[in-house]
Amino acid sequence: MAEISFADVVHQSVSFTTDDKAERLILKLIDDPWFQRLRDISQTANTRLVYMFSEHSRFGHCLGVAYLAKLAMDKLMIAHASQVADHRTAVLVAALLHDIGHLAPGSHTAFKTWFPGQKDSHERIAEKVILESPSIRALLDQHSTELAQQVASILGEHSDVPPWTWQLISGGGWNVDRGNWSTVDSILAGVSYGKYNIPALIDSIIITPDKHLALRENRLDAMMHFVVSRHAMYRQMYQHRVLLATDTLNKAVVLRAKAIRDKLEFCDSTMTAVLTADKAEDLELPVIFQMREAWWRYHIARWSSSADPILADLSDRIISRRLFKTIRTDNSKHTESLLKQAKASLVRLGLDPTYYLHVLSTLDVHAGDWEQSILVQNYDGSIKTLGEAEPLFRQMAEDSRSSQKTWIAIPAEVKTELCKLR
Repeated sequence: MAEISFADVVHQSVSFTTDDKAERLILKLIDDPWFQRLRDISQTANTRLVYMFSEHSRFGHCLGVAYLAKLAMDKLMIAHASQVADHRTAVLVAALLHDIGHLAPGSHTAFKTWFPGQKDSHERIAEKVILESPSIRALLDQHSTELAQQVASILGEHSDVPPWTWQLISGGGWNVDRGNWSTVDSILAGVSYGKYNIPALIDSIIITPDKHLALRENRLDAMMHFVVSRHAMYRQMYQHRVLLATDTLNKAVVLRAKAIRDKLEFCDSTMTAVLTADKAEDLELPVIFQMREAWWRYHIARWSSSADPILADLSDRIISRRLFKTIRTDNSKHTESLLKQAKASLVRLGLDPTYYLHVLSTLDVHAGDWEQSILVQNYDGSIKTLGEAEPLFRQMAEDSRSSQKTWIAIPAEVKTELCKLR
């Protein structure tokens, strides 16, 4: 048996064997240029500007997700072999390639940067890459001519595959995607609240008679440990006000670059294509392939010396970490008052509010969970939703909806002036 292992911060090592046909395909896909591209797609974007070791990429995350999927499928095979066998390869491939549609800068941050106000569509782009990339499609077709469409259906949560296949990767509550990033991002940020009992959760998952993924009631404690860990990761890391404010700098840079597109001193063909696209789905595969962190950082570096003072200043703020500051607002009336004062201050300082004034807000962490939370199988065999089985989850979801925070983001000099007026 030839086993290929990769060092891992969670499990010490993750491995796949060449003796198994599905795992052999995973190893071939890892070597594909599209998957290797994920080494240059940031996992946590601007988190590194607050947590200095958060420099990891989507590459390691996706490997970890595929490994968790392998462990989960091995467990499910014991009790549900007849249902699992025909979908094992597609689920493993979908787990590995689920983030192949992410873009620079910063994965989820990229969609806010290039297409503000539009839905993050990295799953749709992943489907496009899987179905249209010659190299990936060739590998999948060698295994089965139906595999590419099966993988795309799992990522798209389509009705032509059993619900459990996509719930394992993208369903509410715990899934192999969240199950990996919660711990990995926590470890690499140097914090502890993203850790949870991985073996206990994997050991307790089952498939219900109507083909949904469920959790045995005796492991609700492990599930809630994960839910609390994930909740803390959002509150303490992903929704950190400095990170949210920095994301607005990315948006401001692109907004300015689009405004002066014909006058940009430097703009390669990839950047030209992205700046002229109306939505992510308009991007062609060669453009997506080139959208990497190094590409973005090089443009920012060049633009920091632009003849356009706004583009130069905004770009330099990212490079030199002269980030926007934040002021917390209490209600809509307070926000309106602060915005009015901030605009006046920006005008006095010669700064355009279009680029230097932003409103930030946290998201509802559990919104997706509430809509499609993992099911729970009680001791008597009955099935409940996670919210019905565990009141604590219901309370956390309600708290997430009712305790959203809002700030305005402005340059430090504007905040100083506003604080003197208050």
